Amino acid sequence: MKHLLLFLGISTFLFSCTTKKTEQQQHQKTTKYACNFRLIQHDDYIKLQLLKPETGEIDQTYALVKKTTKTELPSSMARIEVPVKNMAVLSTTHIGMLSALNALDCIKGTTDPTYISNPKILKRIKSGEIAAFTDDASLVPEQLLRKKIGLVVYSGFGKAFPNADKLATLGIYTMPNYDWREEHPLGKAEWIKVFGYLIDQPEQAEAYFKQVERNYLATKKLIGRSTKYPKVLVGSLIGDIWYAPAGKSYMAHLFRDAGCDYIYASEEGTGSCRKTFEQVYNDQLKSDFWINPGAVSIADLLRQQGKYGLFKTVKNKQVYCYTHDSNYFWEMSTVHPDWLLYDFATIFGTSKPGKLHFYKQLR
Repeated sequence: MKHLLLFLGISTFLFSCTTKKTEQQQHQKTTKYACNFRLIQHDDYIKLQLLKPETGEIDQTYALVKKTTKTELPSSMARIEVPVKNMAVLSTTHIGMLSALNALDCIKGTTDPTYISNPKILKRIKSGEIAAFTDDASLVPEQLLRKKIGLVVYSGFGKAFPNADKLATLGIYTMPNYDWREEHPLGKAEWIKVFGYLIDQPEQAEAYFKQVERNYLATKKLIGRSTKYPKVLVGSLIGDIWYAPAGKSYMAHLFRDAGCDYIYASEEGTGSCRKTFEQVYNDQLKSDFWINPGAVSIADLLRQQGKYGLFKTVKNKQVYCYTHDSNYFWEMSTVHPDWLLYDFATIFGTSKPGKLHFYKQLR
């Protein structure tokens, strides 16, 4: 009897340990910097949870299941069979991520070509192979079915996708993407893992992200040896208001890592801060560089606002922007924060000089 009780006790202990280990494995967080999604490994599928950026609560849950797998799923989860061969991506950042994974062939629908840089995508839109949609509401179910599109990825702005329930009844799922709400540059880039699992190439996505991370951290370490701390002004007037990144925003994080003294780094918030022209004029007297004025040349800058000519940075021609190729910037900068950091370090002189990836000095 004692032996039986001992056996039962050991069995219970082992079962308990195994259960706890399985639960830990199934609930292991696979993100390092991103805050707005979770990937959870289960025995037969990957659970993808998208989180509301404002609260951290679960917004949407999907089961990413290999097509050869037969498994019962909770009714609360949308079943997406991977690899996804045909998808529509309604933000150019999604094109950049799929381009980095050499998976452009799976794109069968996308956004307005006016905002696209990738020549392969533009060529396929022109040939009719890819359907172009001006906005979320312009998606026509018949067109999606004709292209055999089973998944639509869009930028989540907190609103339900138009006709999402109707599309789901047709076997077409919609998925919000919150990469643009991440506050860490590497957190935005880490969304490439979501696309890696969607195309059933998670190892490739992981390897890509790790390389970007290594590049970013290596540049940051090099910047840390610099003794320069240039003052930087960012943004421009829209109407009567000057909009600049708030102190806890994605761009402010980049400027901090780039070794500069961003003028509005102490402003609260993760979005934009608002200033009057008079405030900015007084603040800019100390600035060494002006980033992202929204112009392609000094002449263009002065046409927008003649008072810009009073700025120290304009007089010294230390003004930089990406507007010579805005589409390329928005398409690739999310997936290449290492290039962005390198550009800023080169501009600010906190790293050794090099060729810029996204930025140009206004002439």
